[in-house]
Amino acid sequence: MKRKSIFLPILAAIISISLASCNKTGPCNKNSQTLMEQNAADFAGTCYQLLIYSFADSNGDGIGDFKGIQNHLDYFESLGVSSLWLSPIHPCGSYHAYDVHDYYSVNPAYGSEADLKALIDAAKAKGIGIYLDYVLNHSGKEHPWFLDAMANPDSKYRDYYFISSDPSADVAAGKFTSITAKNSGEWARTGSAAPASGKYRFTLSDISDTSSVITVTATDEKVTEGTSSWNLYYWNNSGAATSKFVDNGDSTFYAVVDFTGYVGFLVRKYPNWNTGSKFGASPGNTVVSLGDPMTLVPNGEDITLTDIDYLYYFSCFSYWMPDLNFGPVAECENNACFKDLAASADKWINMGVNGFRLDAVKHIYGGIAGWDNASNKTFLESWYKRCNATYTARKGSKGNFFMVGEVFNEYNDSYAPYSTYLNSLPSVFNFSFWWRLSEALNNQNGSNFVSKVLAQEKIYTSSRSDGIASLKLSNHDEDRTGEVLGKSTAKEKQAGAILLTAQGKPFIYQGEELGYYGSKAGGDEYVRTPINWDGGAWASAKLSGKIISNLKGSAYSVASQSADQNSILNVYRTFGKVRAKYPALKHGVMSACSGLANNFAAWYMSDSDGNKMLVVHNLSSSEATATLSGDLSKIVAQLGSVSVNGNSVTFGGNSSAVFKQY
Repeated sequence: MKRKSIFLPILAAIISISLASCNKTGPCNKNSQTLMEQNAADFAGTCYQLLIYSFADSNGDGIGDFKGIQNHLDYFESLGVSSLWLSPIHPCGSYHAYDVHDYYSVNPAYGSEADLKALIDAAKAKGIGIYLDYVLNHSGKEHPWFLDAMANPDSKYRDYYFISSDPSADVAAGKFTSITAKNSGEWARTGSAAPASGKYRFTLSDISDTSSVITVTATDEKVTEGTSSWNLYYWNNSGAATSKFVDNGDSTFYAVVDFTGYVGFLVRKYPNWNTGSKFGASPGNTVVSLGDPMTLVPNGEDITLTDIDYLYYFSCFSYWMPDLNFGPVAECENNACFKDLAASADKWINMGVNGFRLDAVKHIYGGIAGWDNASNKTFLESWYKRCNATYTARKGSKGNFFMVGEVFNEYNDSYAPYSTYLNSLPSVFNFSFWWRLSEALNNQNGSNFVSKVLAQEKIYTSSRSDGIASLKLSNHDEDRTGEVLGKSTAKEKQAGAILLTAQGKPFIYQGEELGYYGSKAGGDEYVRTPINWDGGAWASAKLSGKIISNLKGSAYSVASQSADQNSILNVYRTFGKVRAKYPALKHGVMSACSGLANNFAAWYMSDSDGNKMLVVHNLSSSEATATLSGDLSKIVAQLGSVSVNGNSVTFGGNSSAVFKQY
């Protein structure tokens, strides 16, 4: 909410001529405003990114849900938010839900389809749109499409994936048009379970640094529980197991395991993946016969008890997320997998969804090692065209469907994919915005921040007149903003104020507005902490205990920060609501304000109707004075201490102000 006590009195009237003037550089581009200002999905409005499973729990099971989100719509209103980006809604095998098991249904842990529809309708009544995180690069390995494709050679779903018994040969022959030789390490394999099953004794002897000998025999002995450093590592198509060898005391070791259902094995000198630990078969000699000794070599190949017919599938991110195959890109709209996914998208768009966030778009064609910008551009053009057609045909819809792509890279003039993807989609996340901002805040130097942001904006406007930059601080895949800024409350407040006063579409990531910190070094869960509403129960059941417990303290709760006028939350509320109120901040074009000391980052925001704002941020931790021109009589948003004396404005450390210029 807006609080009068935040604003300090204006100490003097305007002095129109300054000692160091702020000059608007660059005209207002009216064409770049058209879609943003007219679109019902509010392309320029602030969006809140939330993780359904850890946002708000409505039924006490520890899992966030649709009703929990609906119960907190007033919270989003208080932030000036006009859209919500929901993490994937579909059934899945993981806590984060990017391994989709069914694109046509919702995860029952989150509620029913009726609950989702109720959320969409309630949000719409408050002027808030709903965006879904849509995963096009891959499905989960438990998706019925994939299960049928792997089990049945004649399955119609075989063409939904990249499946091969000899990937190198098939890639060389051009069977898979979007996979190259660079992708050799991105294939996973599966095989039939070993037909020989039961308990086996594995005896290890003749050990040296360069070789050892394994002998395998069937046995009725008791399964062993050894204590030596040598380990037997064995697996099937679903997972792996490890058994320690027993030390015989004569430089030989043995292990007895129930090998039923397991496919292959290796020997490891240590219970880890250190160099020199792995011993396997010599190339071309990978099948061990019962009772016959086999010589093992360092870093050797997997060993099986019988010949295995392996089947490989392309999965560039993980073996449990097989990539989807949309065929030759020029014909992707006619591809069966494309049509199936598009039909699933139609369902949610017709339910009332206003936009999609697309995961990992640069990897859809080409995987990780050989991603193909040109093909991805063509594919995304087709995908957006199809989704937008469904949206515009929906009764009561206005404007166009919003869609933002995740293209994780630095963006600059030499980075072609930046403009490539903007030619396909209305928006692409500008990761460089946060990286440049965090550098500026940590170095207390804003001298180059505006010019770098404007250079990035130039790529947007030259690529697409109706395109818009999606801006963010951190997100669910990065170390938290608080972590990057050294847990400095002053810097975290100012990061939020800068995000909400820059050109583009700002995204607030769940918990950033409360000052959350965390590093993903110990697991992504540590940057996906539940919202602390009042210090009580929170939606933590999906995070396997990987939670920063300090964030459950009262200092990080919505309740305590709502009552504290100087909290990070109330900074976000102040600047968020002002952004939503003033068209020049929401839809405006950014232009540099020059002539200030290096510790300042300052710019104008101007819209096509002539509305204009002056935005000034002192990134230093110390007090600093700026000489400004223009109308300084009305501060519409303020952070910290700001004192105006004529055309001289003194800013406290990490203080900011937005001056209305009309």
